[in-house]
Amino acid sequence: MGNKINELVASWCAGDASAYSCDLHSSSIRTVSGPVPAALVRELEALAQLRQRDPACMAGDLLAAAISDALAALPDSVRQQLKETRAATARAEAEANREVLSWHMGGT
Repeated sequence: MGNKINELVASWCAGDASAYSCDLHSSSIRTVSGPVPAALVRELEALAQLRQRDPACMAGDLLAAAISDALAALPDSVRQQLKETRAATARAEAEANREVLSWHMGGT
């Protein structure tokens, strides 16, 4: 398994902040929501206060590191399936966007 979470915690202890996770206007950043036990949210809020950071930004950092570590731990067969699924999703999105952007010059 990867060690992105370990690197993240080490950077927090060193006082470093993530360069990207709080950029809420970038097209390369997406927000997600999900259930987290209340006790862990309180721990995150306390850690954020201690490090003088936004809890949502720290949650984003943690989630990004966890996803990266999880992807690194996947067997090759699942990674191949994931690659195929990403490609199919990208094709479907491109098709949907092409239909939305399609127009006829001079048409009504």
